[in-house]
Amino acid sequence: MTTYQLDISCSRRGLLRRAAVATGAGVLMGVTLAAGQASAGGKLSQKASGYRATPKGKAECDNCSQWQAPAGCKIVDGVISPTGWCNVYTLKS
Repeated sequence: MTTYQLDISCSRRGLLRRAAVATGAGVLMGVTLAAGQASAGGKLSQKASGYRATPKGKAECDNCSQWQAPAGCKIVDGVISPTGWCNVYTLKS
C-alpha cells in the first residue's frame, strides 16, 4: 500500500501570486463571455441583458440613458419597448 503526503506549506508570496493569477483568469474569462454574448452589431442580445418588455417599478427603457427612440437601445440589440427594462438600465441624468 502506498501512502502519499500532501505538502501544504505555502509562503505568503506564493499565496499572493496564486491569488493574482486566479483573479486575472477570472477577469479574462468574464471579458471573453461578455464578448461572446454580443451580437454582430456589437450589442448584447436581449437574453444576455436580461431584457423584458415590462418595467421594473419606475425604471423603464424610455427614461434610461441608453434609450434610442422610437424603439431602440445603444447597448441591447433588437426592437425595444419604451416600457421595457433590462440589467443595463441607467437612469437619465
